[in-house]
Amino acid sequence: MLDIAASAAGIILLSPMLAAVAAYIKCVSRGPVFFRQERMGLNKRTFQMLKFRTRGADAETRQDALGNMTEADGPAFKIPNDPRLIPGGSFLRRHSLDEFPQLWNVLRGDMSLVGPRPLSRRDYDLLE
Repeated sequence: MLDIAASAAGIILLSPMLAAVAAYIKCVSRGPVFFRQERMGLNKRTFQMLKFRTRGADAETRQDALGNMTEADGPAFKIPNDPRLIPGGSFLRRHSLDEFPQLWNVLRGDMSLVGPRPLSRRDYDLLE
């Protein structure tokens, strides 16, 4: 119940900021406002996680070409100064503004406000 109440309140209270970020992304970059990625939830249930898109629309297809730049160990993929970022993308990430659409996933019951971040399907498959 806490997840539902907190995420609903968050969506309502943050809706002006969410609209402003969505408008900004649409103005500076072609493609969708949201980044959707298949994630593995509780009991291996898959769902589409939402985030504001901070990279170019083709970022997922360019990931393999940048694989040698990763600074993370294991299957996780993280590179400093990601060349795929849109203008202002690093600001959105640094201040975690790109994460707020996940409140919709919490409201739907796909994930919780607390606990580990669900792994992407790609990273989950690399662990097995």
